[in-house]
Amino acid sequence: MRTKKKLSSTLIKNYVFFSFTVGIIVFILLVVANYRLIHEFGGTAFSKLKASEVVRQNYVEMPSEGIELLKGWVEILDDHLQIVYIKGKKLDHSSSYSEKELNRLFYDQEERLYHATLAPFETEDGRTFYCLVKIPKEYVSRNFTITSGSEGHNEIFWKLMMQSFILFLILYGINVYIYSRWTAAKITNPLRYIAEGIKHVSNGHYYKRLDFRANYELQQIQKHFNAMAEKLEKTEREKKQLEESKQRMLVDISHDLKTPITTIQGYVEALQRGLIQDEAKKQSTLDLIYTKAKLVTALIEDVFELSKLESPDYPFSTELLDIAEFIREIAVEFYVPFEEKQFNFQFDIPAHEITVPFNYKLLYRAVSNILSNALTYNSQGTEVLLKLLDDPKHVHIHIIDDGIGISDTYKEKVFDAFVRGDQSRKSDGGTGLGLTISKNIIEKHGGQIRLDTSQGNTMFQITLPK
Repeated sequence: MRTKKKLSSTLIKNYVFFSFTVGIIVFILLVVANYRLIHEFGGTAFSKLKASEVVRQNYVEMPSEGIELLKGWVEILDDHLQIVYIKGKKLDHSSSYSEKELNRLFYDQEERLYHATLAPFETEDGRTFYCLVKIPKEYVSRNFTITSGSEGHNEIFWKLMMQSFILFLILYGINVYIYSRWTAAKITNPLRYIAEGIKHVSNGHYYKRLDFRANYELQQIQKHFNAMAEKLEKTEREKKQLEESKQRMLVDISHDLKTPITTIQGYVEALQRGLIQDEAKKQSTLDLIYTKAKLVTALIEDVFELSKLESPDYPFSTELLDIAEFIREIAVEFYVPFEEKQFNFQFDIPAHEITVPFNYKLLYRAVSNILSNALTYNSQGTEVLLKLLDDPKHVHIHIIDDGIGISDTYKEKVFDAFVRGDQSRKSDGGTGLGLTISKNIIEKHGGQIRLDTSQGNTMFQITLPK
């Protein structure tokens, strides 16, 4: 499994990289400065090349490493100018000097093979000896030195330091730029995307989603932002659907109220004007007016009931009751209407007690609405089955009929308000709110209701938690 990379780890890694590169820059500059100092000051890394610099009272301990590196050597002469000690590899064959020979070593002549320096010193026993240093001429040269030139050396030194400092600033600036760009790619860019996403959401563009690669913390922000945007988009979509549904409901209510009320007004006006004289026709007209009035009353009651169920403040309480007995009571009540219409009404209810928390009145309304639809929209000879199933966590109420069925066109919106099984929009049928009310009641119980037509019949499945 890939380890989630945290922001703190990235910052530490970037800081280590930054410090490491700065260290490399400083090291390179020191090397360059040292090289230029050596070059400018004539390679003075070699020290102690003169006799006066290496001479010691105990001449055996003389530091002659620099002299020997240049293939030179040191000779110790006694007070008779005899060579008594040699340090290094001697290249000539002299074993003593006369004063004239010794002086010739320091003449300014081109034919000299060696550059020589001489320094007298006193031995431990008080004798005067001489330290003679010889270095092959090709490795050293004698030049005049102006003592006031130290000021020029100081100027060169500070010039080199200033050049090195400017170069350091340039390289440091480049390093800071690279570091900032790297950090931006890991932190600043994702934050910019998040800010843009928030701006889109604040402007109502809930479809906006973030998609970037970053550290764990920023990935979590992206995940929660996308989840929030998805919920807001869903809420906005549901809000629009609800507004459209309410608008459609108002239109449907107006339509369903207008037709029976217009009919009632027409017949009442006919009775008032005395257009209907026959007593039998008068009674028939009054019966029709009563039927239409009942339909208007039922529609208003259903709309009122639906509005109450959809309100979050609707008082809803349940009792722990025997749902098997409840279903038996419904079956007994609908048995006679089904028999009168010559339906084949069957029921399958367990004999044992099944206790479930539910609201008796509301659940009765939900189940009876479905049975009433089966009775209203199907013809005689239809077989209707009312079945109760039990499992450890739920109870299932199935209402199945093999009647005219529901087409696929209306299957998905059968629980919407004012959708009728016949789709004729006639005012002599139901209110079109029965299944909508049933769905709301079942959901109030924490359950689910669905329509299944896969077996060639119409089956409403109600699931309630125990």
